[in-house]
Amino acid sequence: MEVVAPGRHRRPAPLTWQLAAVVLCWLTVLAVSGRQRISPVVHDVALLLHLGSVVAGFGAVLMVDWFGLLWLAGRRTFADVLRTAHGAHVPTWLGFAGLLASGALLGLPAGPKAIAVLVVGVNGVYAGALLRELSRWTVPPTPLLIRSGLATLISQGAWWTAVVLGHLTSRGG
Repeated sequence: MEVVAPGRHRRPAPLTWQLAAVVLCWLTVLAVSGRQRISPVVHDVALLLHLGSVVAGFGAVLMVDWFGLLWLAGRRTFADVLRTAHGAHVPTWLGFAGLLASGALLGLPAGPKAIAVLVVGVNGVYAGALLRELSRWTVPPTPLLIRSGLATLISQGAWWTAVVLGHLTSRGG
């Protein structure tokens, strides 16, 4: 008899639908961003939402990656990493959604920062699929760990690129 863990259980949307949703939202932000004039108050609220979304989304990603490093160092169990990743799922995606929504109001630049944001979203969908795969193992196979490590490197690179370019463009640089 199979024991099912307590909690909600639902099958995630197909990967292609998830990817299509990320790309469609990203394209929508690019299409509407900078096309409307907003008041200084709305701009300030959007900027606060944008910064809060970075803290929520990227902060959750950093926490998962930190627990992954602790596991590699033998200071946490693999189950700890999985629990952290599952717990960080919602704040990560809420942060990403908040970045897109506030970016539409702030005028997301259609250059390298926009590409970095798209990479964050697409890689996030892939990382979610990897998490489901990793959750089936107590000791994951090496190829799966390599794929996870590469997804982590891509995630860090894309998040940091978006943060740095966002900072530079906010300063007019």
